[in-house]
Amino acid sequence: MKNTLTLVMIFFAAIFTANGQSEKIKFVEYDLSNGLHVILHADDRTPNVMVSLMYHVGAKNEDPSRTGFAHFFEHLMFEGSDHIGRGEYFKMIQAAGGSLNANTSQDRTFYFENMPSNQLELALWMEAERMLHAKIDTIGVNTQKGVVIEERKQSYDNRPYGTFMEELGKRAFTVHPYQWQTIGDPEHIRAATFDDIKNFYDTYYVPNNCVLVIAGDFEEKQTRQWVDKYFGSIPRGTLPMYRPEIVEPMPTQEIKDVVYDNIQLPALFMAYHAPEMGTREAYAMDILTQILSGGASSRLKTNLEDKGLTLQSQAFNFQCEDPGLLYVLAIPNMGTPLADVEAALTTEVERMSKELVSEEEFQMAMAAKEFEVAANLQSLAGKAQALCDAYTYFKDAERVNKELATFQSITREDIQNVARKYLQTNTRVVLHYVPMAEKNESNTND
Repeated sequence: MKNTLTLVMIFFAAIFTANGQSEKIKFVEYDLSNGLHVILHADDRTPNVMVSLMYHVGAKNEDPSRTGFAHFFEHLMFEGSDHIGRGEYFKMIQAAGGSLNANTSQDRTFYFENMPSNQLELALWMEAERMLHAKIDTIGVNTQKGVVIEERKQSYDNRPYGTFMEELGKRAFTVHPYQWQTIGDPEHIRAATFDDIKNFYDTYYVPNNCVLVIAGDFEEKQTRQWVDKYFGSIPRGTLPMYRPEIVEPMPTQEIKDVVYDNIQLPALFMAYHAPEMGTREAYAMDILTQILSGGASSRLKTNLEDKGLTLQSQAFNFQCEDPGLLYVLAIPNMGTPLADVEAALTTEVERMSKELVSEEEFQMAMAAKEFEVAANLQSLAGKAQALCDAYTYFKDAERVNKELATFQSITREDIQNVARKYLQTNTRVVLHYVPMAEKNESNTND
């Protein structure tokens, strides 16, 4: 069965590679005098255009006493502008036949619209409006404070296991700002003053901290004129931007803890330190993660789930601009002690260090990654985000055309070496999530 799956994955990866990634993503790029970097990728196969802006600001750029600001601004930027009424931003884009969204990470904030081609000018005007004239007033600030605090309750505090990344992060990092999540501390948001918020906007929401990518069906000359018309007069930012150069020391002792949560089933969460994105080690770690939990024949599936130890198990490499974390998690099957699951997960992780992965596993994981890379670059949205990422993190948009070759250069030895360096028991954090009822029972018995 594994041989059949391997052949299927390799076959489809080859198709995508031949039809997609073998065609270089062609683009032109240039800078406006105010520092805005512009990337244009023309593709007229559909009458649509993606307008994407990525600001190089995320949770790691925040003041430790004002966490959650980057995510807060993701919401606040939809309030409107001096020339767009409150609550009208979504309505105007949707009325023009478009869709839009945004997201925030530890390292950047990303906004994007998918528009009919004949509505490109509208999208450019609206993005320029909120870069220069975002509506930052008492009503909008108070409204979005409430929205963000409620989002934290729904997505973190009241969701089963919703705090696991937060709980792992604050134990895995002692000095680096990755110790907090993008949602931030609700008390920090409540305490934020108007001046705090305005200063964050004036510092980071400036053209010289942003890349604009336009991908799709457009005429280049006209598009350049519109970009210059709407963005060219926006002043360059002059306030100092906080770019942390903090190096988190590699731990030398395992941290284990218990978290009581409003859950029905116990769970196990582990965090190992991992390399920063873009490095050869990061590519090797991605393939390693694929071998651990990337499908029906992965190690965690066949050695834990299929044997009845766990209901669910997973590993994922959360790549960041600075060294981040690799997460391993599992929900035990009914009656299986957390200690047994921890021992089984540890065995699988340690195997990555002790022995070379098999050639069959390696080829299957490589085929899956090739498929993933090629598939991500089939859509306008995928190409636009890839170009944004490549420029924001590396100032090299051409990296989008090198991604597949970089994965293909990774060897089985690279995978073992990255496991030996990062996946050590004495450097990890292990959390046992236990139902709150067990804590209450323990207190009652005491």
